[in-house]
Amino acid sequence: MIEENINVAFLDGVIKNEYPDIYYHLGVSTNDSVLDHFREVKAVVIAGSGDRIKIFAEEWAAKRNKRIFVLPKEERFVTCYCDGVLFVSHGMGMPSASICVQELMRLVYFLKDGDLEKLDEVFWCRVGTSGGVGCEPGTVIVTTESLMVDMKPYRVLIGKKELFMNGNFPMDIAEAIIKANQHCGFGVKPGKTVSGNDFFIEQMRTDGAICLIDEPRKIKWLNWIYENGVRNIEMESALLAGFMNHWGFSRFATICVAIVNRLKGDQIESTKEQLLAFNESSGIALFNYLETIM
Repeated sequence: MIEENINVAFLDGVIKNEYPDIYYHLGVSTNDSVLDHFREVKAVVIAGSGDRIKIFAEEWAAKRNKRIFVLPKEERFVTCYCDGVLFVSHGMGMPSASICVQELMRLVYFLKDGDLEKLDEVFWCRVGTSGGVGCEPGTVIVTTESLMVDMKPYRVLIGKKELFMNGNFPMDIAEAIIKANQHCGFGVKPGKTVSGNDFFIEQMRTDGAICLIDEPRKIKWLNWIYENGVRNIEMESALLAGFMNHWGFSRFATICVAIVNRLKGDQIESTKEQLLAFNESSGIALFNYLETIM
């Protein structure tokens, strides 16, 4: 942990009970007694869809035979807690995910009383869908590094200053996830992930209402990122890696299933049943790993 990268000026005042912290978009504050049930959190699982998060929580509750605590506000994010795991939907894209992850980082800091060693024991994971790059639909990719579409790390603008954040994921965690799924019955492989700022333009799709490239340029870009180790494209992982690395966390991952091979086309042609099975694969991969650490 690198304490100077944590906003202790604000967060430690919350720990000292000088003022509450209001997690507005999650719909809870440090004054709410429901958080007493969250104190033993060992993992934070985030996914785009609120419905998917509820399914994850229900599956985990059934496995563990434990109660689910659900925060009532679902306008922006759906938040469920069950037996050591905090399940939260982050919406779609890095702007939405950044709000969610910021509030979750503050919340976990509070739950662990600002103890940096206990904070670093918490496992964070984004689970979702992605466009495969040279990977067929149904393949689960565990991210080793996440970069923006220009193969540079996630960055933010601080006024006129551009701040780059480390996009690396801890290799020991990625390897442990793959090991936990070596007999799962579907493909689980490591690879770099590209995070786009949107679903169409930055992901070089030619099927959007606005298309700024032609097919040869799209294929050239896809081949370029593939040759540089990229195996899937989504919209949140670069931010997650940037934030986790900024705080100095050592236990985080992204597990995403491919639902299309972008080298073969842009349109998602899998059936509803196939897509459901693909989503289940990413959840199975997550739970197989969670059960090794809980």
